[in-house]
Amino acid sequence: MKKINRYVITEDSCFVKSGSPDEPGKILISEHNFERIDDFAATRKYSVMQKITLPDGREALKPTRYVGIVMLKDGTQIEILPRIRADFEDNVVASKMLILYMLDAIKEIPVKKVDERYFKKEQLNLFEICVRMYADDVLNVIQGGLKQTYVPYRGNEMFVKGKTIYSEHAKKNFAHKEKFFCEYDVFSVDRAENRLMKKALEMLNKLSSNNLNKKQLNMLIMALDEVDASKNISNDFKQCTGDRGMVKYFKVMKWCKLFMQNNGTTFFTGGKVKYAMLFHMDKLFSACIASSLRKQLDRGNYYFLTPEKISNSISNTGMDKDMRPISDFYIKNRLTENTINVTFKFKDIKDYNGPESENTVLVFPITQILNTTFNGIGKTMYLIDLNDIDSSVSVLTETFFV
Repeated sequence: MKKINRYVITEDSCFVKSGSPDEPGKILISEHNFERIDDFAATRKYSVMQKITLPDGREALKPTRYVGIVMLKDGTQIEILPRIRADFEDNVVASKMLILYMLDAIKEIPVKKVDERYFKKEQLNLFEICVRMYADDVLNVIQGGLKQTYVPYRGNEMFVKGKTIYSEHAKKNFAHKEKFFCEYDVFSVDRAENRLMKKALEMLNKLSSNNLNKKQLNMLIMALDEVDASKNISNDFKQCTGDRGMVKYFKVMKWCKLFMQNNGTTFFTGGKVKYAMLFHMDKLFSACIASSLRKQLDRGNYYFLTPEKISNSISNTGMDKDMRPISDFYIKNRLTENTINVTFKFKDIKDYNGPESENTVLVFPITQILNTTFNGIGKTMYLIDLNDIDSSVSVLTETFFV
């Protein structure tokens, strides 16, 4: 198998096409791939990379606010990750764990907890991790039995069933009086959800470069041998049902929408790249805060409200009109109906000087302060609990929030 060139870039480094490979903060990449990345970034609504000029006059590409994976057509893999650990190897693992933690707050992406060996032993990027999660969810559906539905069937039979289609019967059976051209319903696994499930498996099998993933995808495709892959994705999504009998399909359908009906907001293929899966860090952070607040707020005494643009959906940006992260949330007292505007401050832990300081840090998980009274709290809430800080996954540095 052809060797895959892998690059990991963080917000404190950049791509260059000339120079020494040992320059700190500079990642040397071929001129061809440099231009490919630049072209790809230029075609996106929000640029994944921005071109800058270094003090020595060289052009460079620096990550903006996105994290994720870009796979170029020649197989070059570029992972864009936040910098939350000083050590490179530790940062690769910890930052992916943090991204998955925040993705858990996004309603369209049914991520689950994963073992660290995915990051260390197999070196899976975020896309391959999602592929494996999808394959696991499909396997659960198949093991539980594929849902069937009645579908219309037409055929020339030796018996009469359903209704006879006389126009076709006259054409086909003029010399075969013993046959009947009929139309009737049959109970079949060839329903919209199963067709979409197989279509996604086939698509991911072409894109994945992980041998274990491809082996599992091929196995699942063979298990769906009686199902035809979707030929009209949009129409099949419209035919999907959300009744309780289809509960075991819910996660699978979310993955299918992410991979096949995302309209390029998170996952896309073709054009300048083989595929790309990218998430806006501000959006993830805002959604994660909103999700944590909803879970931990004392619902007996308070409502929790968020601005219209902050929802647990990847389709919304989580940013204001000037493309700055929205940090205002609203908490309403059930008894007094008074609304408290709460603004969150995002700062690096090294700048923390105490709860009264403006140099504060947001930590995961959100702390017990949310279950206490809001009397006396001003417009700024400091979410500080030094006892809960785990330096490997807890703190997101200030780099993404300038």
